[in-house]
Amino acid sequence: MHYIIAVRWLIVILFNIINIGLVFAEGIIDVNPYASLNTIYDDNVFRFSNSNQAEARFGSRATSDRIIRKEIGVDMNLRLSRQLVSLSAAINQNEYDRFTLLDNIGKSYGLNWDWRLGNDLFGAIGKNESESLAGFNELRTTARNIRSINREYFITNWQFQPNWSVRGSYEIAKSDNSERSFDFLNRESHFYDAGLQYANFAGTQLGVSYRNFYSEFPDRTGFATFAFGNENTQQELIINFAWLPTIKSRISARLSGVELNYQDVAGRNFSGFNQRWNFDHSLTANTLFNITAYKEISAIDDVLASYVKMTGFGVNSKWNPTQKVSLNAGLGFEERDYLGAAGLSNFGFVNQSGADRLDESKFANITLSYLPNSKSRLELSYTGERRTSNETFLNYNFNSLRAFFRYSF
Repeated sequence: MHYIIAVRWLIVILFNIINIGLVFAEGIIDVNPYASLNTIYDDNVFRFSNSNQAEARFGSRATSDRIIRKEIGVDMNLRLSRQLVSLSAAINQNEYDRFTLLDNIGKSYGLNWDWRLGNDLFGAIGKNESESLAGFNELRTTARNIRSINREYFITNWQFQPNWSVRGSYEIAKSDNSERSFDFLNRESHFYDAGLQYANFAGTQLGVSYRNFYSEFPDRTGFATFAFGNENTQQELIINFAWLPTIKSRISARLSGVELNYQDVAGRNFSGFNQRWNFDHSLTANTLFNITAYKEISAIDDVLASYVKMTGFGVNSKWNPTQKVSLNAGLGFEERDYLGAAGLSNFGFVNQSGADRLDESKFANITLSYLPNSKSRLELSYTGERRTSNETFLNYNFNSLRAFFRYSF
């Protein structure tokens, strides 16, 4: 509790600094209001495995919809000497042509202070909140569930040598769901980490850090408590490094030992090894190429398992033929093994064979961006996924097309 009080007091101090800066008109203030329009076509909004599911729920086999999203917002930067304060706020309206039960208003705001004391001590403190419609990829439901997320954080870095620095951070995050049937997912998390980092001018980096992520689910009762408990902790000891074998290439990796502990359901405790590898290469001055491969284990509490093992890879590229035009494209594959479901077969959460749920997904995306001028942005994009599962009715395919326009005043 004292961590929460400390963070909130720091937020209050930040607001006072902003007010003082505005009163004395010191520094530089940059205010950028904007408006945007999104038109989205999604051929499987609820991620149904087939049109029979849509017919059973809505009396129609149609699964597609067109969504119009209108947003207005403002971004503000205030620089006071070596301090930078950033504020953002936005509100959006989302309207569905067919599934009007999903119509909603979303909003978000963020406040961040990039602070610096002298040349060697610097960091950030901030808070952000958002409200938006929860997705349908994991939880198969047709409910209009609005999920709110609240984050408060403090980050500090001390560069005690030209190539060496230490880092520490603390974060509080809360998520709440508007639908009573999703109260068991309401979460309060406390995250902190500390690490040592080496980086030289040639681009070589090496770091080691420890992270602890504690989550509490205050509204769980009944079976949800029996299956998953009300508390869990994830601890990681991490090594990360980066190396530039050529002036155009970069190899980086994040390796960690991870341990998951469920305070109320000790039988679901688990430990394993995470790894993520990246290769970045500049084919030309205007063409970037990236390959990512990973095998990671993490807690997952919004599906019917206590943790999931994800194995996958992705290929992404970016091409800037002109200063105003860019093209981004990517392909990926991921296998998700939902572990920790042992003992739940009587409730229908695993196959009749007793095997854990296993999903495989193939992804594709492409985005064309155009900047007519310094105030406008236009995007056309496609996103698609093909998911197969050994669980009945958890397969799905979807394709989504999006046209986006934003204008800054």
